[in-house]
Amino acid sequence: MIASLPMYWRAENAGLWRDFWSVVQSCARGEGVSLPDLTAPEDLPADLYSHWRSSDLALSMTCGLPFRSKLQNEVRYIGTLDFGLGGPEGHYHSQIITRRDLAGPPRTLAYNSADSQSGWAAAQEMPDRGSITTFLETGAHAQSLAAVAEGRADIACLDAVTWRILQAVDPNAAEVTPIGTTRPTPGLPLIAAQGTDPEPLRRALTAATRAFDADNPDLMGGPMTFCVLDVHSYLAEPIPAPPN
Repeated sequence: MIASLPMYWRAENAGLWRDFWSVVQSCARGEGVSLPDLTAPEDLPADLYSHWRSSDLALSMTCGLPFRSKLQNEVRYIGTLDFGLGGPEGHYHSQIITRRDLAGPPRTLAYNSADSQSGWAAAQEMPDRGSITTFLETGAHAQSLAAVAEGRADIACLDAVTWRILQAVDPNAAEVTPIGTTRPTPGLPLIAAQGTDPEPLRRALTAATRAFDADNPDLMGGPMTFCVLDVHSYLAEPIPAPPN
């Protein structure tokens, strides 16, 4: 079996994620479930979809856009971590950032990838979306932040959980201007192989988030709780067209 929590994992917080997972493993054993150690993101296949679709997937975290566009019928939805952003339980939003010296409407959008809910799909509803004519794919929210900070892009949408982490570890966070947030959408789904019984994992994750105590929770994105959302709340979100 394989397990991963790649979406908010960075070198600076890898130890915290492993500590959290140790608590999850302990709680899962109490439910009669044996979970493998986490595979670090750098050791996952470049094609994350092959990882998420694996019949050996014990647990992983994906993004809402891949879940509704490609994975919904191939994996089992387990639940969602809430990081205390406010708004509906289990939801998150994107932080909109711009260049500090931006004069006039933004023209260039930096985005991490076209299958990102927070970096691409959320950007379709930004107030300034109509002025944007150029798109810069960066591969990661931290790289989108760098593109805006360095003036290679005018604006970007960053997952608000990632934004918390970047504010703690990335000097570029002080070199941009936060100008608002996007509307809340369902947070990053925790998924397992399709035949998985979700209930033991749900009980284990509920217990683990209550038991885990991080000295600096913002380094992981915020204080965590666990909830189970209606899958249709993910599927109801629009699927945006990729950039031209």
